[in-house]
Order: sequence, then structure tokens, then C-alpha cells
Amino acid sequence: MTATFQYGTTRIKNLSVNTAVDKNGKTQIKEVVLEGEPLEPTKRFWYSLHLRFGFTGNIFRYFSHAEVFNRISEVAANDQVRWCVERNADGRNRLLAVTSPTAALIEHDDLVNLLDRYGAQDVGYSEGVVTSRHAPRMDSGFSVGGDGFQNRFIISTPIDGFGRPSVYLSLLRLICSNGAVGYSPAFRSELSVGRGNEGVAFALTRVLDGFNNEDGYAALRQRFESAARSWASVHEALRLYKVLTRLHSHGEVLTRAPLSVRGGDGARAVEDSPLFASYHKLTGDLSRIYGLANVDALSAKRQRTLPTACKVYDLLNFASEVATHHATEAGNRTMQAYIGGLISGEYDLEGTVDQFTDWRDFFVGNGATAETMARLHRR
Repeated sequence: MTATFQYGTTRIKNLSVNTAVDKNGKTQIKEVVLEGEPLEPTKRFWYSLHLRFGFTGNIFRYFSHAEVFNRISEVAANDQVRWCVERNADGRNRLLAVTSPTAALIEHDDLVNLLDRYGAQDVGYSEGVVTSRHAPRMDSGFSVGGDGFQNRFIISTPIDGFGRPSVYLSLLRLICSNGAVGYSPAFRSELSVGRGNEGVAFALTRVLDGFNNEDGYAALRQRFESAARSWASVHEALRLYKVLTRLHSHGEVLTRAPLSVRGGDGARAVEDSPLFASYHKLTGDLSRIYGLANVDALSAKRQRTLPTACKVYDLLNFASEVATHHATEAGNRTMQAYIGGLISGEYDLEGTVDQFTDWRDFFVGNGATAETMARLHRR
């Protein structure tokens, strides 16, 4: 990580905003000026500013930024904000979150020193948040689907003071070092840090010294074991496809090869990337299997009853490989959120591998899918 971070305090009325008019005649925010320095504001900055003083961005439709900031300074009991600026080697300086000066905070350099002392692995940074991977106190291993796994946990720590550190349960697939993180409320716990600069470091040290969650890891293991016994539905596979497409369009996948984007507004005939070719090899050619030009034309209810050529476990491993080895830090979090959402609920075709040893048998062995296929053939 080449970025450095600067902290300070100011009053909201000392902030100013430079705007520009785009080609459509709309006014766009160009930069926020802090102590005479123009900075690129992040979404995190605006969201934290709205929460700090209890207003929304709609107010700027009727009043200028200067009017709003000055009025808040006049009536607020405390208009002080603590700011954090991310400075990059390329000269791109970004304004991160603003918080109350008394809110709990651990500065970036102090956090890095703490993580180094505890041997953190895969330390990454994105949008004001540092993530790191650690081994729990009871570092036991187990096997699912012939693959070895070990328990891990991820600590997500804001270094601009906005939000509290969170701990997420994670599994490390040993064969290829893929990390699957349960980015969902079911596998997350927030740390209580109180106020001031010492509370965050103390809370993190307690976790790093002795974190263990046997019940949580047992639940996470059970979801992976169930994934190995469940065929992936068309709906679950298309959700992954849409996440991959979004990451690629935002430049958050570490590949520059073009891909074939298919959606409700038609198809664009471009060359497939290796990533998407691997995805289609994994799930099977769903359009050919079901005789449809666009599988998205099926309702969500029908998509949930139709299987693909892979198991949910294969989707999880594919998603974790992309997140770990082929995505940026921001893309990693998006992909891990897909994994967390998938494993925290019941799978569409839960436990069907025990009933149908081959996925093609599913078409005639299940009443719901047989009815769906009959309807499609009648069209």
C-alpha cells in the first residue's frame, strides 16, 4: 500500500465546494476545498457528513453548499469535524470520512504496526477500510468435498474513524489459498470500542490475542457441506454472473480481456474473456440447455427450480478464487458479499445431490422443474 493518511480537525463552515456544469447542463461537484487544498470527495465523505449533522444531499437542490455549511455552524452545538485525507503517490488526494473529534479512532500507521506485531496476512486497503486475515486461537482443519479447509477470520477496520471494526468468519481453502469470507450479518460481529483513540487498539488487541467462535465456524462449515450436496440453481448462477459483469465494467477484475455481456437489453457481440469462459464451462451453456436465447427471460421463481451443471459448492469456490486472485480490493469485498449472501440463506435446491446423482436427472425427477420445462416446450 503506497497511500499515506493525514488527520486533522476543522469546522464545517471552513469547507467549501467547487462545482462544474456537465454537458447536460447539470451541476456536478468537482472537489471539496479543505484548508485551501482542493480534494476529491469520496462517497464515504458525503455519507459521514450527512450522518454527522443529520441532513441529506437533497438539501443542495435548494441551497448552496456554503449556505448549508454556514447555517449548520450557526445552530449546531458543536460544528467541529475530524477529517482524514488519503494521499497517493500519483497525486490523487481523496477526502475520506469526517467524524466527531471525540469518536473512537485508530490511525493508519498505528493499525499497521499492531497488525505487524500479530503477523496479519493479506493486509489490504480500500475506501478508508483496512482488512487483514488472521488465524483463530483454535486453528483446526477439516475437509469438504475432498478439499482441505482451515478456519480464519477477517478484521475490517476503518482508519478514518467512521464505523466500528468488524470481525468476519472466514474459511481458507488450502489447495489454492482461496479465502471465502462470510460478509453477512450471520457471520459478522462488531467490536465495542467506546470513545477516544485507545479504545479501538484495546478492542483489536483482545480479538487478536484470543478470538474463537466455535459455534460460528460450525455453522459456516455446515453451509459449505450443504453446498457440496446441492445443485446450483439458474438463479444463483445468474446472480454470480451479474456480480462478475459489474466488477468487470467497474474495472475491479484484474483482467483487460473483453467479455460477452448478456442482458435484458440485448447482447453485445464481443470476445469472451478467460474468466467468463471459465464461468460458462462451470455452469454449462444455460441458453442451449433450456432452449432460450436469454435465460433472464425466465421469472425468478422458475430460475430457482432449474439446476445448472454445477453445485453451489463449485460456485463458492469459483467466487472465492476470483475474489482472492483476480479482483482488486474493492472487487474482493463485492465478491465476498455475494458469498456471504449465498451461504447465509437456504440454497434454492438444498440437498438435491443426494436425490439426483447426475444434474440431468433433475429435469425429469422433480415435479416443479418438469412443469417448467413442459411450459417452455409448449411455447
